[in-house]
Parts: sequence; structure tokens; C-alpha cells
Amino acid sequence: MKTNNSTKLTVPDHNNKTKTPRKTKLPIVLEPEEVQKLIKQPNKRYPTGLRNKAIISLMLHCGLRLSEITDLKPGSINLTKGKLRIESGKGNKDRDLAIPDYLIDLLNTWRKIKPKSSYFFPTLQGNKLSPRYIQQMVKRYSQKAGIIKNVSPHTLRHTYATQYYKQTKDIETLRRILGHTDISTTTIYITLANIDVETGMKSFKGFT
Repeated sequence: MKTNNSTKLTVPDHNNKTKTPRKTKLPIVLEPEEVQKLIKQPNKRYPTGLRNKAIISLMLHCGLRLSEITDLKPGSINLTKGKLRIESGKGNKDRDLAIPDYLIDLLNTWRKIKPKSSYFFPTLQGNKLSPRYIQQMVKRYSQKAGIIKNVSPHTLRHTYATQYYKQTKDIETLRRILGHTDISTTTIYITLANIDVETGMKSFKGFT
């Protein structure tokens, strides 16, 4: 069949099972020096600053999702044993995580002054924090730190996962930490971790 300008129409062949591979956009991650700059932004002298520093630190060092932070209950975090339980995470799966020793004091300090609430990270009135507040808070602190990347709460999760894989090369344990059902979701961090290798090889001048 022809159009008026004699251009042939391409008819899709539904029997052809070959698919054009889609390019996956790699997530944004922070470099270690950017992480340090970000963590320094909240002012611990104020209750909201202390809370926000604890939120950012926990997301960066445990790879939590935004919803897992806002839904976190006081009974789900055991600072004496350094354990954290994520109940009914994505896919309705519970998982137990270890809290790094260097975060215990920070989280303990917040626990002592936090308002009475059903949530571990509530507003100062004891209500549940909105995801939008945390999104805006992370963006505000990242801009204040001079980070030019588009930083979101999920950036902190990606940053944790990438650094974890770089240091351990253990993709299966990382899958369980992140709460992924399918290992293929986790393997994106292998690509992110290898970017440093590719960049280093490109900068090699050779022997000319």
C-alpha cells in the first residue's frame, strides 16, 4: 500500500519475536565526598535537624526506601541489639537489617527527644511525616551542600547499594538487604559499580 507521497508504510511483523533492546537509564548516585557534605547539612542543635540527619544517615547506610522511613515504627527498631525490622515492605515481605554501630548514638539521641508517636520519625506534633516533606528536605540539603546532581531520597538508596556492591561484590546479599524479589532488579548496581573501572581505563594513556 502507498500513501499519497509514495512513501511505503512499514507493517509490523507480529511473528518476529526479536525485540530491540531498551537502553536503561542508570540511576544517580553520590560519590563518598558528596555523601559527607550532605550528612553535614542538618543542624543537630534543633529537633528537626537531628531527626533529618538521622533519616538521611539511615537511608544512606541501610538502603531504605522512602516509604520504609515514613512507616518505621518505634517497636521495629532495637538500638540495644542494633537491629531494624522492615515490616511488609514492597511485595509485603518483612526483612531484618543490621544498624551500623556508628549510627546507634545518633538514633538514640533522636529517640530520647522525639515526640510520642506511632512512628519513629514523626513530625514535631507526632504525626506521620509526608513523603513530599522528605523529598523536599533531601533536595534542599543537597543544594545547600553544593551538589549539582538531582538528588532524591531514592538517590540515597542507590548510593548505598552501589557502594555495598563495590566493597563486597555480594549481589545476592544485596538483593535481600534491598528487599528485591528478582535478582535482575539488583544487578543494575553491578553496572554502576563498574563505571569507575571503565572511567579509569578510558583515562589510561597507553604507551605512546
